[in-house]
Amino acid sequence: MSVMYPCLGRILNQANPQLNANLRFLSTSQTLESRKKRNQLEKPDDKSNIILGKTNKLTERKIEGVSNLQYPILMKWNKIQRMETCNPAISGDLGGLEDFGKVDLTQPPVHLEDSKEIENATDEVKRILSLEYSRKREVNKKLKKNLVSKIQRHKLDMNSTEVWIAILTVKIRNWQHMLIELYPYKNQPVKHCLTYTIAARRNALEKLRKEDYKKYEWILEKLNLFYKPVPKYDHMEISRKASIEKLTDIWCDELKKHRLNKYQRDLEAQQPEFLRNKAAKLQHIISEEADLGLSPTVTQDQVDECIKRAEEIEAKLAEENYEEETLLVYSEEAVPEKNFIN
Repeated sequence: MSVMYPCLGRILNQANPQLNANLRFLSTSQTLESRKKRNQLEKPDDKSNIILGKTNKLTERKIEGVSNLQYPILMKWNKIQRMETCNPAISGDLGGLEDFGKVDLTQPPVHLEDSKEIENATDEVKRILSLEYSRKREVNKKLKKNLVSKIQRHKLDMNSTEVWIAILTVKIRNWQHMLIELYPYKNQPVKHCLTYTIAARRNALEKLRKEDYKKYEWILEKLNLFYKPVPKYDHMEISRKASIEKLTDIWCDELKKHRLNKYQRDLEAQQPEFLRNKAAKLQHIISEEADLGLSPTVTQDQVDECIKRAEEIEAKLAEENYEEETLLVYSEEAVPEKNFIN
């Protein structure tokens, strides 16, 4: 009734709320009784652990072989920042479009170079149809044609590897200029095309390197490029947990190495005192054997040898300037000063 006539249902609820509550209770009880017994939940005998709206605290479980002590993670993990494709370490471009020379803006575009109508036209028409009033796309086409003419093997060469590298280089540097100057690293479609174009040029350079190494060196010098092959990764997925585990292993190795070096230095510093004490005890043995009239078991040369070795070690420690080895992760904790009196 309340669905078909919402106003009438609201009036009945306000008129007799107790009747409406009884009807709801009857409908709920009928629904529970209509369920099959296998679908009904059994009532628990002990209701002490049941808290409505809350959950009991988890009891501490001790697992054999697993420590229940929680120590703070000493490693600070920073998410790895990916290198932009504009970075020369990836693209290999040491310069920009200015390395290929300036384009004469008074000349007509590439598709109008052989037009006889422009040759017979007035100066005003030539200027309007020149590169000065054309789009940047036409200027890049002219620059690409001028660069290819210096690199191609003959006038009709447009399919050689070095020509393909030159064409891709003009595209790459134009897109890099757009990403840096016009859309600072925000134009995702251009970044996508730039990444794939850099990969295509790298493959072309690798192919030319295998076929003709002299021409490969020549094209690198001509286009102001450097070739850097793609590093071979172990294809390990970069994640926070794996990075922290690796950093923890490095930290433990450096801690072990640091403590062993410190222990070795402490032992070396104790050697002179140990040798002098040994020399004093050997001298005492010599004097005791002389007083008792026994045959000597220790000679004076052994005493002098201990004193000599102690002096050599002291001189070596005085001259040695120990430099702490640079560690990647581990750093020794500073002991806080106690500025109070017990």
